[in-house]
Amino acid sequence: NLSGDTMPVLTPDRMSELFDPRVGPLRGINFVTSAACETGLHPTSVWEFPDGWHKKTHYTHDIDGEYVGASILDYVDDEGIERSQKMDTYFGSQWMSLQPDFVAWLAKSLRREDSLPSVYQEEFLDTDRLMSDETFVSTLLMHTAPFNETLPRLLSRGNVARFPKMYATRYERMDEHYPTAFGLYPSNQRYDVPESSLADRPRVWGPYFLGVYDLANIIDSGALFIRKVSITVDPNVVRLLPVRDWSDLPYIGWPDEIMITEKPSWEKKKAELIKKYKEKRRKQQVEEEEAALGE
Repeated sequence: NLSGDTMPVLTPDRMSELFDPRVGPLRGINFVTSAACETGLHPTSVWEFPDGWHKKTHYTHDIDGEYVGASILDYVDDEGIERSQKMDTYFGSQWMSLQPDFVAWLAKSLRREDSLPSVYQEEFLDTDRLMSDETFVSTLLMHTAPFNETLPRLLSRGNVARFPKMYATRYERMDEHYPTAFGLYPSNQRYDVPESSLADRPRVWGPYFLGVYDLANIIDSGALFIRKVSITVDPNVVRLLPVRDWSDLPYIGWPDEIMITEKPSWEKKKAELIKKYKEKRRKQQVEEEEAALGE
């Protein structure tokens, strides 16, 4: 699923080749995170966050702030067998790439009140916890066989073993006003929204708009999609995409620091010149009046 301000990096035919169910390198993989997740292309367990971090506290404490740990849920599986499952919360992404069989299982299970997805949904409502896409889908996949075997196998650097070019399914920039739970902090500047733009200003935590200076990072990430883009923020990156391969894009990155001038405006300059002339003329008039009084 995609947001309205997302754009594909690759052309549809190339994307189809990558996910081809017979020979595609990404065949059969469920991506429930896009690398914006703390642990990359694998969901992040709630227990990996430091104590006191808001995400960990929310899903391991009750509404009164008392520690309760992970929920133990009783449910009936697809074969009609009663089972219990400890549901450690996992954080993924709101934007996912899911296989049809997992989506079909989830939709079918939610129509049955005693299934694990339905019982888990009810648990969220009973405990007054936030039931977001990022946690609901990721946690269910991580606790359900055989789907918990369909995450991408990753190499030591976090890239996909079957397709080493890929470190992310979607490239974006978020949470840049403070360090993350693991101490990460941004090093690049970012695009701001000009007053003349029709685009909405990003929320304080992002995601922030991308432009041509982000192309090097987009290429290096091997991402299939990018977010956010707007033709009224930087039309160049919108016009460049999509491409057949990442190598078709120019490798343009952020300089160490960049400062640009204001947009030239003759109306603004003319107003400044008129104001300057009036101030000069007023000063001349005062000097002439003082000279006349001195005579």
